[in-house]
Amino acid sequence: MDAWSLAMKDESKSHVEDSNNKSESDDTLVQLLIERVDHVETKVQHSEAEIKKLQRRLSIAEKRISPLDNNHLPWRRIGNEEEDDLSVSRCEEGEFNDSDIKAEEEYQLPRDVYSIVSSWEFNSRPFWISLLVIAVQIVLLALLLTDQTQGTAEADVVVFPVNVPTIVHLAQALATIIAIMDQDDLRSAIEAYFDGLPTRFKGDDGFQRMTKAQWNFSCFIRFFQGFLSVLASFVLAVQSQTVFDVLLNFLGVKFVSELDDLAFNLGQLGYFGNQCEHAAKCIAEAKFQQDNRNRVDESSWSRAWFYKYAHVIGIFGVLGLLLGLFFYAIIWQNTGRLAAQVIKLEVAEGAIPFAALFNGCYGADRKGPKYDRRLPYRQIGFEETGGNFGFCSDIGGEQAWTFSIGSSSDPCHDWQGRTSPTTTYDILELADNTQWFSIDGISLGSLQISRVLNPTSECERFIIDNSAEICEQLTVEGSIDANQEVPRSTFFSKAMVNSKEATAFTYEALAHPIYVGASSTPQSFDLIFFTGQSWVLTDKLKSKASGNDLSMQEYMDNDPEFLSILNATISVGGNVSLVTGSTIGTPNSHTPLGLRWFRMREQDPRVPYNYPTADSSRPVEMVVECATCNNSTNPCGYGGVCRANQTCDCINGGYGALCHQLPLGDAFCNPYFNTEYYDYDGGDCCGGSCRGPQCGLGGLSFAFGLDSQAQGIDEFNILGYEFCEDPKMASVTIELRDFEILDSEEWNAIVGFSDPFCSTATVNVRCDGITYLHVPQHILINETNCKRSYAETIRVPFGSRCELSTSAICLGVICLDHNIAIYYGPDTTSVPIRSGSVRSDTQLSFGVPSKCLTEILSGRNFSIFDLSTEQGTAANVLSNDELSEFLCNDNSVAENQGFVLERFALAVFNASVHFNSSNWEPYQCHGFGIPAFHTACSFFSITSLELEADAVTQVGTIPTELYLLTRLNNLVLRGNSFTGTIPTTLGLLSDLGGLELWDNNLSGRIPSELGALTKLSALALASNRLTGPIPKEILGLQLTGLWIDDNEITGTVSSLFGAMPLVTLSLSVNRFSGTLPQTLFNISTLSSFNLAYNRITGSIPEVGDLNLNTLWLNDNQMTGSVPADLTVLGNCSLANNNFTDGTAPANCAV
Repeated sequence: MDAWSLAMKDESKSHVEDSNNKSESDDTLVQLLIERVDHVETKVQHSEAEIKKLQRRLSIAEKRISPLDNNHLPWRRIGNEEEDDLSVSRCEEGEFNDSDIKAEEEYQLPRDVYSIVSSWEFNSRPFWISLLVIAVQIVLLALLLTDQTQGTAEADVVVFPVNVPTIVHLAQALATIIAIMDQDDLRSAIEAYFDGLPTRFKGDDGFQRMTKAQWNFSCFIRFFQGFLSVLASFVLAVQSQTVFDVLLNFLGVKFVSELDDLAFNLGQLGYFGNQCEHAAKCIAEAKFQQDNRNRVDESSWSRAWFYKYAHVIGIFGVLGLLLGLFFYAIIWQNTGRLAAQVIKLEVAEGAIPFAALFNGCYGADRKGPKYDRRLPYRQIGFEETGGNFGFCSDIGGEQAWTFSIGSSSDPCHDWQGRTSPTTTYDILELADNTQWFSIDGISLGSLQISRVLNPTSECERFIIDNSAEICEQLTVEGSIDANQEVPRSTFFSKAMVNSKEATAFTYEALAHPIYVGASSTPQSFDLIFFTGQSWVLTDKLKSKASGNDLSMQEYMDNDPEFLSILNATISVGGNVSLVTGSTIGTPNSHTPLGLRWFRMREQDPRVPYNYPTADSSRPVEMVVECATCNNSTNPCGYGGVCRANQTCDCINGGYGALCHQLPLGDAFCNPYFNTEYYDYDGGDCCGGSCRGPQCGLGGLSFAFGLDSQAQGIDEFNILGYEFCEDPKMASVTIELRDFEILDSEEWNAIVGFSDPFCSTATVNVRCDGITYLHVPQHILINETNCKRSYAETIRVPFGSRCELSTSAICLGVICLDHNIAIYYGPDTTSVPIRSGSVRSDTQLSFGVPSKCLTEILSGRNFSIFDLSTEQGTAANVLSNDELSEFLCNDNSVAENQGFVLERFALAVFNASVHFNSSNWEPYQCHGFGIPAFHTACSFFSITSLELEADAVTQVGTIPTELYLLTRLNNLVLRGNSFTGTIPTTLGLLSDLGGLELWDNNLSGRIPSELGALTKLSALALASNRLTGPIPKEILGLQLTGLWIDDNEITGTVSSLFGAMPLVTLSLSVNRFSGTLPQTLFNISTLSSFNLAYNRITGSIPEVGDLNLNTLWLNDNQMTGSVPADLTVLGNCSLANNNFTDGTAPANCAV
């Protein structure tokens, strides 16, 4: 208390003493003053305490310049934020100070993210990042455990291996022990929980807010993660089948379990931000103390001992539990309880031949001897005679699983098949990929072995009962050997054998119907029966049965010889004639109907059994059908009708007992089967696809709409395909019209007609050597019929070359004429192909390009169907060109149609002039047409086409189809004697920059359409026979070079030349007349000017900026003087003109 306060108090007291004699009101005032003084005194004391507290905090803050320096920090109590410095206050009260804390009682938290969860501020960033790391850690371990506990075996929930070598068991045990002892998180969690929340700390203020709930939560998740790690280590260890796998799995789990440590260290390095770095560094340096930690209370010694050694008890408890499970698993492995108890063998055709006899279920024999700690398997139901799987540890120094037959067989000595070398304990690992071999080392393929989970349902053998759904009688049609001594039956009846003496070989045969031939007796019989994999048809089988009174059914039921014959037939394949393909996995095992038959595979003498197996390379055309029909289970096929006597009436052309056999490919068109599904009656309804000498005969009832029978023409003298509807063939229409009519009385008297008459010619159409239409001559009576036209539409293959030939009817020296026309399409309004007169054009060739080419080209008015034209020839060539067809049909690239049109244009060019080249198959940008011409391309389209001189073998014209080269910018066709005119379609080549057609025999005028070539810079038309003036459209182009010399061009030299940026202008040897325009001599770019040998008059205009290298004006009719300023640097000739004066350049001939 300061002096001012003491003075105030003394003054108040003296004042009260002096006023004792006053009134009671004065006493009250005094009392209030005293209370006021006490209140002031209290506030002063509180202010002094606050000042001291702030001074202490300042002192502590100064010592915390480095958060890792905790040596100068005092011990503080956790959970009491009001006591800032308990060490000071306690010392003042004499309870304890820093010296009371012993060094051995100090401890630090583990350096992992669990310590952050337990000690750092709740809902802070370090807290949630730590929880995220822990969640990832636990999820990884949980996924690992879940993935390894998906077992499907009866007792193997954790997918333990069936068995492993002893050294692997030792490695598994050691890995389990090490995993538990090395698990820090499990041990730390137990210790922390029983020690409880620390009571004091020396470090950051944040530890003051630690709570017991947060501490216990951290202990729980640390324990849970540690237990998952131990469990995962154990599960992976016991599942490993090699020592290396044990070590690898152990290291993998250890890595996951240490993610919390890794995350803490990364946090210290600042990878998760400043807050996490601060938290991690504070925890790494903080020290904690727990009241009574490691001290034993003598009054409760047993409880304290338990708390002290709880982590030891927990660790050894977990160790004991897992080792107990481990040794229990070893017992299960060695007793075979982890192996598949029931397996199923399914052998398909083409695998081990004799093994298919033993398809079915096999049970593990746990009571008998084991083979090198592996269980044998025996065929269920046929333990004495069936198949066995066993293991042999020494087959020529190798270990392998073997297959043997019979209960007494030894897997190492009596085996019939063995696997490739293997050490596996699990027979299921032999499925699919493991190869099997015979005794002589022949590869026998692989077996399909699978686990059976429900033996009751999966291993039950289904026995076919004698129900109405099974066909009672069979007929066999087709390939039946005729050279047998005893003919085989073609009719078989169903029988069910009641014998119970089935073996593994005969069980399936007796479980299904056995069909017995109609002529069979107990002494000689033939059968159709099921072997377990396929149906077989036997030859005639002989027996020793005696007595003619014995029926076949009695013999089969009672005589053991029948089962012996059946057993031998199946096991050795004796007397088996034909066999079907395997029916395993199909619904056809109960009946032989609808199956394909084959010859039996040849027996390999090194294989002990010759199970009847189909040789797929030797099929036979044999059909087994049900002999009786009904309208439910055995209906007549393809629209046939089942009669009351259970036989079929095959009204639509099918044949066989149930009309199931198709009449396809018999050369007669059946309308019922004339659909795409049946390939248009197997091709019988269309020419080209029909095979046989009868194809098309009588196939047209009214050819050209004419009644042939009325004229006495036999229908088989007419050939055609009236019902052809195949869309893959092209429609072609032939029209007969404009008949020549005979109506004179003389001719009427000769032929016996009273009315005018005419006649059709014999019409015959053949394509690629096959006749598609043949119609003989028909007489048409009266003028009305003769003035009509008659048409017939046929279908011919796309891509074919055809020829229509006619033969007119002749009466003496007069042959009756009429016109004939061919159209592409279904009627006479379609695209016309060719036409002619039957008297003069007895043969008209035409072609139909491929379907794709026809679709592309037919709409462009090309004569692609007329083989007498270049277009028709080109289209036919491309139809047989594989690359063109590929490009045409490939719709994946939009530009392909343009590529096809380019090939068509070049093919037309070749058809016109026959280039000196045979290289037409490559792509047009890769050597196409070499050496006749060369192409350059951009983006696979032709941009330049240059023809070599003398590259053609016949004179021809330049085709108009060149405009299809739409990206062409350079065209050079010089020196090849082309005739005709320049195609106007060249004006459509909008990218063309250079056109050279000189040194040919082209005639006619220069097309004005060339004026549309706005990019044209060079035009060379010299040395041809072109006539007429230069079109004004061309004079509007921006040409730099123009060569039209040596032609017959007329007109004047236009002043429009002056608007061109010409460098070279060559107009010599033509018929130009008139004077030279002044604008011509104002072209500053002009370097070479040749106008020799023309009819130019007048004088040379004034020379402007002209700077010529060459000038040729000789042999004209020019007059006047030569300009003095005319300068020519190179060759110059002004000779043979009428110049009067002036001075010509020195290098000019005058």
